[in-house]
Amino acid sequence: MKSAFLILQFLLPFQTTASTYTVTAPHLTMHVGDPVPPLVFNISAYSGSYASHFTGEPARSTLATSSSPAGSYPIIIAQGSLKTVGPGDKLRFVNGILEIIPADPIGAQLTNEITYPLGFFNGPTGHSAIDVSNNSTANLVGDCVTDNSTAFGLLLSQNGTRTSATTNGALTPLYLYFPPGCYATSQPLIIYGNTWTLWGAGPQRSYIRLLPNSSAFNTGTVTQFFSPQSVLKNENFREYVYNIGFDIGSGNPDAIPFTTIQNNSGAVRNVQIWADDSICPYGINLRRAYPGPMLFKNVAVYGCKMAYSAGQGEYSITFENFTTEAQTTTALDNHFIKASIRHWLSDNTVQALHVYGSMIANVAILDSEILNGDSSTTGIVVDKGGALYLKNLISTGYGPTEIDAGTGTAVIRTGNIEQAWTDSAQSLFNYAQAPDSLRLAVQETPSPDDPAVSQWTRLSNSVANWPAQIVNSASATVYAPPGMYFAIGTVQISIPDAVNHLEFYQSKFTTPSAQIVLTIAGSSNRPLIIDGCPYESCQIVHTGRRAIVLRDTTLHSYTGQDGAGDLYIEDSILSASANGNIAVNFYPSQHIWARQLNLEQRNVEKFNCSGCKIWILGYKTEQDTPSIVLTNRAQAEIFGFFFYQLAVPAIGGTANIYLTDSSLFATGWTQVDLPGRGQPNWIIESQGATALSLATRDVNSSQQLNMFYSYGGGRTSGAQQLNEKPKGR
Repeated sequence: MKSAFLILQFLLPFQTTASTYTVTAPHLTMHVGDPVPPLVFNISAYSGSYASHFTGEPARSTLATSSSPAGSYPIIIAQGSLKTVGPGDKLRFVNGILEIIPADPIGAQLTNEITYPLGFFNGPTGHSAIDVSNNSTANLVGDCVTDNSTAFGLLLSQNGTRTSATTNGALTPLYLYFPPGCYATSQPLIIYGNTWTLWGAGPQRSYIRLLPNSSAFNTGTVTQFFSPQSVLKNENFREYVYNIGFDIGSGNPDAIPFTTIQNNSGAVRNVQIWADDSICPYGINLRRAYPGPMLFKNVAVYGCKMAYSAGQGEYSITFENFTTEAQTTTALDNHFIKASIRHWLSDNTVQALHVYGSMIANVAILDSEILNGDSSTTGIVVDKGGALYLKNLISTGYGPTEIDAGTGTAVIRTGNIEQAWTDSAQSLFNYAQAPDSLRLAVQETPSPDDPAVSQWTRLSNSVANWPAQIVNSASATVYAPPGMYFAIGTVQISIPDAVNHLEFYQSKFTTPSAQIVLTIAGSSNRPLIIDGCPYESCQIVHTGRRAIVLRDTTLHSYTGQDGAGDLYIEDSILSASANGNIAVNFYPSQHIWARQLNLEQRNVEKFNCSGCKIWILGYKTEQDTPSIVLTNRAQAEIFGFFFYQLAVPAIGGTANIYLTDSSLFATGWTQVDLPGRGQPNWIIESQGATALSLATRDVNSSQQLNMFYSYGGGRTSGAQQLNEKPKGR
């Protein structure tokens, strides 16, 4: 008996109790006409790895389609191939709901049917586009099963020519195209150097998948999956990701799906990121030195603890049409970074936004929705020192919508928020009037209305032929295949009204000097859309009333005149001349809408708006000359600026912003890297014969301008203001 008792005592500590794991399909939201989102799942808490508890994954399905009408559709979750490893363990399945809501502009507007012209791969020899599934270096297999790790390594390194010693890929651009397929791998995807572009056929047709239970992402240390390496910390220029999906297979708890550092001009467009089992630290990594400025346009993140996590104070990020759903901790973990966000859709029970990091965090949120929050949860939290501007925010489900303790004293807001900001608004001449934005009319950036790609006009590899090819084009769309081009002298090109879209596919010239001059003198009511005009080699002369759209472009210079048409800007630099002496001037005839504007002229004001109307979502500069000059009853709204003071002001008594008989709304941040380099004034403003200045705290420290307003150039009507109030679902 004694022996049996000792044996029983020895065995008892090692006995385990069978567990029941709950497998849930989270609530998701889509618009009528949207692609059906990835049907992610989550499993109730367990210790150890996924593989130590489970094999396979649950089946998920829904009857909803892109053509389904608005309504609630069940997401059915069933056992599928999912099995438990532990003897006696059980599974419990909880269906979810896919809510289809009427179409509106909020959230990512994803497109899955992207096609490319036949000559796409026929650019200049040496650096033309590569089909990742059919090339002479290494071919990926898009079957969602084959481990393509070795082939990925060869393609991303250009067969070993791009290494950790590569700091600038400007003369060796990397252009990769992913045809429809699911390209699986078990290893991190590493790109060295800058100057690269990835294209796909749509985020659900061309996607890269991390294989389930990959050992590299089960080490207990967070590990970046898509991992472009830092180029000298802040020289990740000319990096673009278009029309691709990133999928983290189940059982990869340490995987960070998407890391980016893109600087000055860099964009992520029409991209979907998801984690099958919802478990990853954060979908987008903005923690590495130093991300931005960059643009995320039409990007959606499903699952992960957080949709993005931002732990860097430099630089700034602009989001427009952004979807975050099924996060498990916080949707937007905004630690330090400066973010300007518009048309954000969040469907989460957890906190939608946390702004923290002492006085370094500065965020603007416009025209957005945070839906289906838990009633015991606060939707948005601003910690002491942080700053947040909100305009037209719809909130459902959350207890309080916002608790803003940026000043140290909590301000609690509930329900929809028409407009709110941290701390007090500031004004020089109009402090007796109610503080408000100018409520300028906001136009969406026009999209190309291209004919079938078979009808596009291809530009030859000889730049000398471009003027005649463009003038004589039978198609409204003209393109240059990706590659490195060479021109003799400067080529003058007049753009006829019959051409509506110039697509350069991020091509480059062999030198960054002025190579082509595009003159837009027409009067067409259809805007001219210019994509990726060759880096620093493109001059634009805008004399006609035709509107221009600039996307993902670093110009040598932009020159307009009074009478010129409107200008739409996305992720672009308007004056990158080497000597920094070319100012950007806007005129009374012009209305400008900019998303992620970067201006870096060294010796002149960044832009001078004489009588124009300009609306900016995200604006960054690193030079100490005036960053904004408004005259002649101009009207300007700046939702999030980042002024980086890298030199001592040339003269005393200067300011970041000069304002003469004009109106301004502005919120943003100035960073002073060394004591003494800050501007003594935020703003010097003149109305009539009177001049006043708004002083900064000092010239030695970084600081925020939470909300400044001036009505010196007039305001919009009260009727228009009323129409902009947020509307509930």
